[in-house]
Amino acid sequence: MTLSDEPAGNPAENPDGNSVDVAANLALVQASIAGAAKAAGRDGGDAALVAVSKTQGTEAILPVIQAGQRLFGENRVQEAQGKWPDIKAANPDLRLHLIGPLQSNKVKDAVELFDVIETVDRPKLARALAREMAKQ
Repeated sequence: MTLSDEPAGNPAENPDGNSVDVAANLALVQASIAGAAKAAGRDGGDAALVAVSKTQGTEAILPVIQAGQRLFGENRVQEAQGKWPDIKAANPDLRLHLIGPLQSNKVKDAVELFDVIETVDRPKLARALAREMAKQ
């Protein structure tokens, strides 16, 4: 499968080999999020679905992108480096979040690849990220 050869709404296969209508499932989840936001007195745009793609290959991610999902989360820098550069190049409107722990030695790679780093857990890491972001 290439980065653009499967139209949106086509079913994908789950690990059991059964068809899954990714677009329909995504629409249901988004409607549920919008409903929960409304019930809480919030605008539907106040909440966003981060589709976690860790351990998933490109063949599983592409149907979700083609169904309209634009925000993804990965928990490992090295794993994300193996699949996301080409996907992001073909889909420049995607946003990629790092949702797992970040080691100091991976800061440069993380800043280059991720749009958001959600797991800054110590001042030393925050300083390293700030330095790297200033370089880029």
